[in-house]
Amino acid sequence: MNVIKNVIKTERKNTKFYATNLLLALSFIFLTTLSANAQTGTVNLKLDNVTLSRLFQEVEKQSTYRFSYRDADLTGKDPVTVSVKDQSLKKLLNDILSKRGLHYQVSGDKILVTILPAGTKKSTAKKNVSGVVVDEKGEPIIGANVSEKGTTNGTITNMDGQFFLEVGDNSDLLISYIGYNGQVLQVEGKDIFHVTLKEDTQTLDEVVVVGYGTMKKSDLTGSVSSVKVDELKEGIGTSVDQLLFGKSAGVSVIQNSGEPGGGFSINIRGASSINAGVEPLYVIDGVPIDNSRAVESGSIVGFNSNRTPRNPMSSINPADIESLEILKDASATAIYGSRGANGVVLITTKSGKTGKQQISYSGSVSISSPAKKLDLLNATDYKRVLNAIIDEGGESDIYRVGDIQNNGLGTDWQDEVTKQNAISHEHQLSFTGGNEKTFYYASLNYANQDGIVKNTSFERWGARLNLKSNINSRLTINFNVTGSYVKDRFTANGYGVNAEAGVLYAAYNYDPTLAVKDEEGNYVRSTILSVDNPVAIQEGMTSHSDTYRVLASAYGEYRIIDGLTAKLSLGSDFVNENRKNFISSLTQYGEDYGGIGSNQNSEKSNYIIEGTLNYNRTINDKHSVGGLFGMSYQRFVNASMNSRAAGYPDESLGADNLGLGNQETFRITNSVTGNRLASYISRLNYGFDDRYLATVTFRADGSSRFGANHRFGYFPSAALAWKLSNESFLKSINAISLLKMRLSWGRTGNQEIGNYPALSTYSSGNSAIWNDQIVTGTKPSKIPNPDLKWETTDQYNVGIDYGFFNNRVNGSLDYFWKKTTDMLLELPIPESTGYSNQLTNIGRIDNRGFELALNTINIDSPDFGWNSNFTFSIMKNKVKDLGGIDEIVIGAGYTHVDQVAIRRPGVPLNSYYGYEVAGVWQVNNDYSKMKEDYVPGDLKYVDQNGDGVIDDKDRVVLGDSFPDFSWSFGNTFTYKNFGLYVFFEGVQGVDMLNGNLIDNYFPISYRRNKFSELYLNRWTSDNPTNQYPSFVNPLKFGRKVCNSNTISDASYVRLKTIRLSYTFPNVSKVIGTLQVYATAENLFTWTDYIGLDPTLNSNNNSNFRMDFNSYPSARTYMFGVKLDF
Repeated sequence: MNVIKNVIKTERKNTKFYATNLLLALSFIFLTTLSANAQTGTVNLKLDNVTLSRLFQEVEKQSTYRFSYRDADLTGKDPVTVSVKDQSLKKLLNDILSKRGLHYQVSGDKILVTILPAGTKKSTAKKNVSGVVVDEKGEPIIGANVSEKGTTNGTITNMDGQFFLEVGDNSDLLISYIGYNGQVLQVEGKDIFHVTLKEDTQTLDEVVVVGYGTMKKSDLTGSVSSVKVDELKEGIGTSVDQLLFGKSAGVSVIQNSGEPGGGFSINIRGASSINAGVEPLYVIDGVPIDNSRAVESGSIVGFNSNRTPRNPMSSINPADIESLEILKDASATAIYGSRGANGVVLITTKSGKTGKQQISYSGSVSISSPAKKLDLLNATDYKRVLNAIIDEGGESDIYRVGDIQNNGLGTDWQDEVTKQNAISHEHQLSFTGGNEKTFYYASLNYANQDGIVKNTSFERWGARLNLKSNINSRLTINFNVTGSYVKDRFTANGYGVNAEAGVLYAAYNYDPTLAVKDEEGNYVRSTILSVDNPVAIQEGMTSHSDTYRVLASAYGEYRIIDGLTAKLSLGSDFVNENRKNFISSLTQYGEDYGGIGSNQNSEKSNYIIEGTLNYNRTINDKHSVGGLFGMSYQRFVNASMNSRAAGYPDESLGADNLGLGNQETFRITNSVTGNRLASYISRLNYGFDDRYLATVTFRADGSSRFGANHRFGYFPSAALAWKLSNESFLKSINAISLLKMRLSWGRTGNQEIGNYPALSTYSSGNSAIWNDQIVTGTKPSKIPNPDLKWETTDQYNVGIDYGFFNNRVNGSLDYFWKKTTDMLLELPIPESTGYSNQLTNIGRIDNRGFELALNTINIDSPDFGWNSNFTFSIMKNKVKDLGGIDEIVIGAGYTHVDQVAIRRPGVPLNSYYGYEVAGVWQVNNDYSKMKEDYVPGDLKYVDQNGDGVIDDKDRVVLGDSFPDFSWSFGNTFTYKNFGLYVFFEGVQGVDMLNGNLIDNYFPISYRRNKFSELYLNRWTSDNPTNQYPSFVNPLKFGRKVCNSNTISDASYVRLKTIRLSYTFPNVSKVIGTLQVYATAENLFTWTDYIGLDPTLNSNNNSNFRMDFNSYPSARTYMFGVKLDF
């Protein structure tokens, strides 16, 4: 206890660390006091002539245990008559099951029941045998059944997988465990055994998490994708969504940035909104969270931050996750109502297990380098090509390139700002155990990821504790808390293109003939370019943030009567982020302002309280009925304060002392916003004879975000399923293990539109003189709309779940149609109102597609195994209606790049809209058809309307951000103790607006660096190519920035992951298993894309892909170890 007192006393002055230290203290207490014991729960039963399955149901009602078994194992067993009071559960099961040739074993809150086959007669001569039973990874199997074949003589393995048994000298040992293939071993001549069990291809029905409960996978009526925890471990990443690449059909994961802890865009079944959010809802241990960054952007004057914030999910340690389910169709997501339109990701973290304390450690070290550089002109080619264009009359002689500095070598600016061997490492230590009453899981983790761009990094400290206690046979309580501290270092890297440009834009565009520093040690600045020295920006613009997060949840569940439980759940998510930026006088911008500093502090918090009643009952072993009813209330609060100052006489303290700046430059802003959601929840499940299934859900949501006339929305769903494989006409076909048809419809909403969109908000107005003082007024920012309501998505789904040859081949096939109406758009209104537009519910978008998931067990032999997983998705998006508006043309949001995408009925959302390039004008072409003064070497645009002028009327749809199809293919190979995982993924038929190419075709200034491919192969009289123009006068006919040359095909095939592992079983008495592994990430990419990486999307919008100033993706090699004690 002195340790705890010292911790709290030391940190009392720093409240930001209080939650983390308290969590560590709690972990210390529980890890040093809890131990594992045998089951001692009691039950009260009075049953007459019932089946074993009915007995198990009654036991489940009086305990927290759940039984797992094969129906075939119970067929023909004698009925049960029992009348006991306060009977030990262990004694009850031993008495009843042993008489019926059955065994059981307990794992956590699961009781697994298996059959003991009859066989040979018991031998009269006796001998003692012993051994150990392990799985394919060499880890001990606790509770495996070890019996003398043909008898009831047997035992189970202990916590170390060991067994001791007296058997007949000539008998056989039968080794079995639920979910594994059993083995029969001859005892004669052998006393000690080492047994390795392999997973059974026809395992018990998998249980998956659904909204507000769990369900057998075979009983699902909706489209739910369950991602295995083992699959998440195969990749490299600091967050869960980073590890979801290609793991589920219909789920698009797009990397926004390659930086440490970088953000991702995830879409489930397309895009259903223009102005509202398109990301799925994340629910962690029952708590729906706000998955946005507290400080969205670090931009200040002169410091451009990414459009893609660092990933908020990176504060959650992936190694703490037990299961992950993706709810895709409306039957599955309607239970989340107004937040279910974009799909739901359910994350369940790990909990404790019965048994003695188990300690696990995993650690890794990785080395990362840029996977690719932009192929730019080197200093020599830069000088030669640009001077040649000047000689051809392209630019004034003042832009002529002179001597090459740095001893004639110039500078590769990409090499200057990036690292070739960035080192990262992470460590995880976990503890788990418990007795029949209380289970615990605790973990500590640390991750340090160094970026491949200098001065960028991600660092996380985290701790987690889960406690679950069965207070008595009726009451269970559970508590989860996760605390983390994340330190991020950023570099300036936004969409600025001149003096405010970031490091990477400067590196891609700065003059390669210049040196980094002059002879006096000062950074060299170009006298022609407005862009600053890239290294000066990197060293002179600093930014870092400290983020504290505590995510906690708790529930109490009480069994009122048999089959009826009441549950009260509480949850909270608190995030505090403080970000400090400073621009020093090392940079041109900082020198002009005398240094600029800012502090940004934001807090995001939410809390939720839910009460539910859950009823489950099976009638006559034919009818299964389930019901859920509940109420939920959740509140979100966001608060921020930003301060800024410039003009520092001393810059040594940077943003840590804003008060040192010039008071006339002081700026401070703050805001407090929030919203509330009150809901009613209900669900009804019905099943008949394990053949016919039906699910109906209904949710009513009331949100403060919407107009007074539409505060509540109603979201129903219905689904049917038919297990054909359980019909008599298919049961005789042994090749069919599972065949189930699903049909569903549901309605969901989208409330991700920010706070107060229906209200009239106010902002600063004009200034006036009042009583000889300057007074700043206020003015309304927008017109209110009391009729504003949810965007509504109706989704239809038809699916088939299949399994053949004992499930050696299994998967699912789905077709879906999502129809979104009442889209939120800014509708033009009469200017007599004082406003030009109003946010209104109009318009419609459709998404349709197919999804295929295929899993196969190709080879399953004692020494060698080969499993494959394949996903394939096709999705078509189309805008159907814009409420009477013909079209909306939008820009890219940065200098000179305007009107590049269109929203128009009949085409995909945000389709690229511009000019079709037919090639390059040649000497012998017919110029008479054109009214403009084209010359050989100019780009040749298609005159769509034939009027002889290339203008806005000639623009056409050039492509879109939605792939024709996407796929993934993973293979797992095992040979004895070796394991090999190989994962490919690919996308076909997707387009990207290449902002770096725009700068080449339509340069902001002549002396910025260029792509080698374009300028070394440009049109000249000696090289009359039809691919690239001469670039002599690229702005002659204006900036036609969106054309078929700047819209690039971003299709690719990538070898994403290779992982090789070896497991050492039973290393010593202290170390149970040891696994070493090596992983390689982003090894090879096959693509025609001209740019860094076709998977990067710096625009932070998966439905409007842009590549501009992208932080490069890394090729990473990882070496790791896992230890179980």
